[in-house]
Amino acid sequence: YRTFRPVYSKPTYDIIYDFHAKKGGIFDQAVDIGTGTGQVAVELADKFKRVHGTDVSTKMLEAAIQKPNIDYQACSAEKLPFEESSIDVITSAQAFHWFKHDDFFKEAKRVLKPNGTIAILGYAFARIKNSPKASSLVEELGTKKLENYWDQGRVLVDNLYRDIPIPFPDTHYFFSPEGCDITNIGNITPQPILEQEMTLENFRHYIKTWSSYANYMKEHSEDPVDDMISNIAQVLNVKNTEEHSITVEWPAVLILTTPL
Repeated sequence: YRTFRPVYSKPTYDIIYDFHAKKGGIFDQAVDIGTGTGQVAVELADKFKRVHGTDVSTKMLEAAIQKPNIDYQACSAEKLPFEESSIDVITSAQAFHWFKHDDFFKEAKRVLKPNGTIAILGYAFARIKNSPKASSLVEELGTKKLENYWDQGRVLVDNLYRDIPIPFPDTHYFFSPEGCDITNIGNITPQPILEQEMTLENFRHYIKTWSSYANYMKEHSEDPVDDMISNIAQVLNVKNTEEHSITVEWPAVLILTTPL
């Protein structure tokens, strides 16, 4: 699972750190909520003295990346095991759509220091750069074939969290790539939030990490991802999926807010 999940770019973390530092925030304690296997926690660990990764899934946490200054614990986003005003930054990447939002914001406000930061990241269906036709096959798989196999909340992230009201006035939205800020509520990031070179074969493995794919395969024997990759290979005129590299971009959002 961990091997094939996309990784947020370093400049994205810099946007978070700059926002936090400008308010006089320090880099002592961070919490990554919905940490999964700890991909964001491990990045935060280079910047913060201590990082706490939390998730409702103990199975994910068992596979999480270990570092001396990271600890992991199983808990919900709405009930965090931290003291009042003890945390500098809270992050959540590709998990915010599962939260009970009002309860989460109350709890985040409780545990954050007065000038603390909440950073929320999310991304929609992957696109294959410079190939709208191949990209449409990915979207078709996600929104049609696997539509009924996603857990509830998926539609919120597809719309890059625009439909979730953030209750704090000091809130800033950043989008990438260009064209994603369809409601003009934010800025386009100078560098992509999420873009990766990979072979078409590894793209196949990435799509197979989707929860909807796992749910679908419990009920069916034919593999819709293999079918889609064959179709993409035709569109791109690719003979060998293990050798051919593609650039994958994800429409993505970064929301930064201070609970005042």
